[in-house]
Amino acid sequence: MTELLLKYPQMLFDQGQLVLASEWPAWVAQILFVLMVVLISAMLIWKRNSLRYWQLAVIGLLQSAMVALLLLILWQPSIMTEQLRQGDNVVALMLDTSASMNYSESGSTRMQQALTVINGEALGKTGQQYALQRYVFANEARSVDSFEPLPAPTQQTRLGEAVRQVLSMSRTRPLGAVVLLSDGAENSGSLTREQLADIARYGVPVHTIGIGNERIPEDLELQDITLPGQAMPGTLLTARVAIRHDQPGVARLKIFDSGKLIAASEIQLQPATDVTSAWVDVPVTQTGYRDMRFTLDPIADEQVTENNSLSRVVEVREQKYRVLYIEGEPRWEYKFMRRALEKDPSVELVSLLRVSQNKFYRQGINNENELAEGFPTDRKTLFAFNALIIGSIEAPVFSAEQQQLIYDFVNDRGGSLLLLAGPNGLGKGAWGNSGIADLLPATLPEAESGFVRSRARAVLTQAGAQSPMLKLNQDPVENKRLWQELPEIADYQAIGSLKPAATILLNAQIEQSERPLLVTQPYGKGQTYIMATGGTWRWQMSLPSEDQRHETFWRQLLREMVINTPDRFSLVTEVTADTVRLNAELLDESFKPERNLKLSAIVSAPDGGSTTIEMHPADDLPGMMTATFEAGQSGLYAIEAISRRNDEPVESVRVAVHHDSGKAEYFSLRKNQALLQQLADATGGRNWSADQLDELVQTISYSPAGITEKKMYPLWDAPLLFIVLMLLKALEWSLRRYWKTI
Repeated sequence: MTELLLKYPQMLFDQGQLVLASEWPAWVAQILFVLMVVLISAMLIWKRNSLRYWQLAVIGLLQSAMVALLLLILWQPSIMTEQLRQGDNVVALMLDTSASMNYSESGSTRMQQALTVINGEALGKTGQQYALQRYVFANEARSVDSFEPLPAPTQQTRLGEAVRQVLSMSRTRPLGAVVLLSDGAENSGSLTREQLADIARYGVPVHTIGIGNERIPEDLELQDITLPGQAMPGTLLTARVAIRHDQPGVARLKIFDSGKLIAASEIQLQPATDVTSAWVDVPVTQTGYRDMRFTLDPIADEQVTENNSLSRVVEVREQKYRVLYIEGEPRWEYKFMRRALEKDPSVELVSLLRVSQNKFYRQGINNENELAEGFPTDRKTLFAFNALIIGSIEAPVFSAEQQQLIYDFVNDRGGSLLLLAGPNGLGKGAWGNSGIADLLPATLPEAESGFVRSRARAVLTQAGAQSPMLKLNQDPVENKRLWQELPEIADYQAIGSLKPAATILLNAQIEQSERPLLVTQPYGKGQTYIMATGGTWRWQMSLPSEDQRHETFWRQLLREMVINTPDRFSLVTEVTADTVRLNAELLDESFKPERNLKLSAIVSAPDGGSTTIEMHPADDLPGMMTATFEAGQSGLYAIEAISRRNDEPVESVRVAVHHDSGKAEYFSLRKNQALLQQLADATGGRNWSADQLDELVQTISYSPAGITEKKMYPLWDAPLLFIVLMLLKALEWSLRRYWKTI
């Protein structure tokens, strides 16, 4: 319609600037317009006896509008644009040749679809007006004379880095635009916000042409597995499984431990989403690095099954974790908790029981000097523990320095903190106004924190039913029944409003109402909990002696609290395509950064070979040391980081990671329209559909890069101007006839 009325397409008006091409200055037109308006006014005043004033005003406005339009036509309105000069500019044509482009859809591969576009009319016209510089890219960009023959497909797409390379290689040439054909399956992490900003600084628009489908109903993809990296023998872990799908149904998941099937489950794929998340139980028994493989059974007509499997490594180790429990008074909860943990091989409970003012009875200590002065007053002593439990004891008992230590224990050291209800606990103990109030998952106002010695029933919440520490049985139905049959607790305590990050795991059912009983939230590097009762001992007292539910609850709760507390020397792996990045942090006994230490890592490959790499400070992670290596083999990589002072070994830490070499291209198989759009938007380009490229050549011509020239497109003879002029005259004539002034 724009082209019909104004001679030119809408794009020209979007890119151009309206100007007056006449050599006469614009002020002349303004003076003429004023004179004509005066003349029209005089004539209408002469006719004032035949028309009313408002009728005269309407006629005057219509005649003035006609005069203004005629003057506009005489002054030659035009659209001025700055366009690429044909024959003097280069357009870079980039073709994605990674393995995902060989995926077959609708009877042809994505590569065949891309070549059809390249040989089509739109890019043919582009080649007639500009010099085409052809590039192929996957993990890097390479200039080619022709797209025949194509290079062998690679197993990595570094889209962002490839675009940057092409722009850098073209700095000495008049590059007007980049046209990129890809499915957007970037799997190297190279298209970061910083990389986009770097690409945009070149000032060259990147036009992206998406190849492939955004939906593949016949494909399942195991998108992610979230699983704890450490566990104790005999632990039941809970893994979060994310499955990408484009139609509802049932996915069958199998879990293998070093090739042995250990669990299987069916997951309902939800119709209202394209990613379904589910929680599955993973039993671990043997110690060592357990290579856990999660695999989805293929569905009908599924072409690619490589994206149906993911592996995660869990370190199962026998280790004594230490928990410090300080209690303000002898009570049943203290006694039965200690009894429940006596035979736990993994958790060592060290307790301080207040027997009089500033006097504590110590249990579980390693020697007679440990905690002889009561609660720790220095970081080294407190940070030697993995978790801290505070019972029915008032906050003012702890000095401001000790309260800061507790805060640092959670925030800096990454320890876990559990506050128990009691006559002098929680809000009644003034913990809501203490130096650790920010850590807690609830506000603990004193006025609403009365300790009530009345029975209540513990009820699992939805989040609690998924938590591994609250599973008394692997079967969800049986687990719920076991919780429902537990005897009532002996007391409860109100904890006030919850913080935004808080999660309720247990509720206390009191008659017909429920209130939070077990609440948790992450804070800093650690985790905090509130148990709003001191009466779980009734579970043990009211159940048969052989019933282990009370013991199981406390053992699993404390194991959950300690298992993820970080060590002083930590080593973490990040895998991107076939590149493994190592991030190491080394702290002293006060959990402050160690200085003047060098780190190296010994990487043992699946075939038995090994290599040593030096680690260096990470630019993006202050206080961390980092290194990378290429994982060319599939299997389990064992990595040992060693710290050295003056070339003498000091400490070491080990970690393992499973890598499937060459599988990255099979994940994120669907066309990544959002990423292609993001790249185009950041550079001033446009994201195109492969079957709608009619305006590509013209859009490229308006590029601000390259060698440009100004062009003028006259508008004075546009049909719309004469149509408006005739309509104005017709309207004036019609009104005059209607008012009988003709």
